This record gives sequence, structure tokens and C-alpha cells, in this order.
Amino acid sequence: FRRDFENFFGTLIFNPTPEFLGLYGLDPEVYGDYEVTTQYNQPGSVRMTGFDFNYKQALTFLPHWARGVQVFANASKQQASGISAGQFTPSRSGSWGISLNREKYSLRVNWNYRGEKRLGLIQGRSIQPDTYVYETPRLYVDVNGDYALSKRFALFANLRNIRDASDNIEKYGPETPKNARFNFRGSYGALWTLGLRGSF
Repeated sequence: FRRDFENFFGTLIFNPTPEFLGLYGLDPEVYGDYEVTTQYNQPGSVRMTGFDFNYKQALTFLPHWARGVQVFANASKQQASGISAGQFTPSRSGSWGISLNREKYSLRVNWNYRGEKRLGLIQGRSIQPDTYVYETPRLYVDVNGDYALSKRFALFANLRNIRDASDNIEKYGPETPKNARFNFRGSYGALWTLGLRGSF
């Protein structure tokens, strides 16, 4: 696929100067150590090219006792080109899984992968050029199941992120050593939802 963008927004992160804080009546002694995140119009245009892939297959060749098994996979990749392409990082994501569907119950396991994602440019005193904020790669595993008690009622379970994968943020430039890149970790744990579903 190919998509063209014009007049899109970029993200800028920088340490404020006293002059900048003065525009908003803010005391540099109080707010001088905080980072500022803002948006601005990018010059020129950007062309995004890439591919999407989707596949789903029922495993009908399995023995009778394993009937109802399906597998699926999808993936996407994007690459930017143009005058402002440097504001984008190549995007890679994908998911795959397996499911089992029977008359009274169903079970599904999904893996969801997101590659590294560049978020915004960091500028300021003593910060080397081309320093950005990044989301590091992560992999979620989800499990979903249903069991029919009758025509109207069913038990269900949705187990999200069962491996307790975290969302990590890094900040680094071309010369930042790997042991100095880590900035923040968001760990929200696994989310388990169990319940009874009815239809009337």
C-alpha cells in the first residue's frame, strides 16, 4: 500500500528556556526543570509505503477429536519517505493465534506484537542531535474462552496480558550507551475478567 500525507503534525520535546516560560508567565525557578511536549506542523509531505498480510486457516485435516481448530496470523510494516521522513520510525506489528470452537465451548489464544516505535524529538541544552523518545518492542498474550450453560446463558473468561508484559519507554541518541537509555516502565499487570453472559 501507499499513503501520502501533507501538513501533518510532529511532536517536539524540549527543556524550556527562561524566555519560553516568560511567554506564559511561568517562574523558571519552579518550572525550569520540566520538559515541554508540543506539536508543530511538519514541512513538506511524507509518503508511507508498506504491506499488510492476513492469513486464516481451519485445520480440517486433523482427527475428528480435534475438529474446530483454526489458526490465524497477520502482520504489517510501514516505511516513510520524503522531506520529513526522519520524523517517522519504521513500524512493525503482527499478531497470531489459535482457536478451538465446539458446540458448547470456545477457546482462543492470541499473541500481539508491536515493534519499536519512535514518539518524539528531544531538544535542549547539552542534548545531542537526533535524540528521541521510543516505545520498546512488546508482546502481549491474551486468552479468551466461553462455555454455554444453556441457550441463553454462558460463562466467559477474558484474560489479557497473562505474561504481565510491561510498556517501556527509552530516550536516546546516536551516542547514548544501551545501559543509559531506559526512562520509564509502565507495568499494569494482567487483567482477568470472568462472568456470566445472558441473551434474551
